[in-house]
Amino acid sequence: MYKLFIGFRKLGEFPSILEAKQYANNSGLTGVFNLFGNNYLDSWYAFRQPEETQKKENNNR
Repeated sequence: MYKLFIGFRKLGEFPSILEAKQYANNSGLTGVFNLFGNNYLDSWYAFRQPEETQKKENNNR
């Protein structure tokens, strides 16, 4: 099980790394994401996307 945080706020628990990272990417949140699991740790910063990029991504869904 993997636990996803943004800062100190827990966003949820996920069965796989891929699901957690997809959730983070689709959340629209910006900041430092931290993903913890059994013998696993990953951190990354999500920047704010320009509005044009957001519109293109929303139209592709």
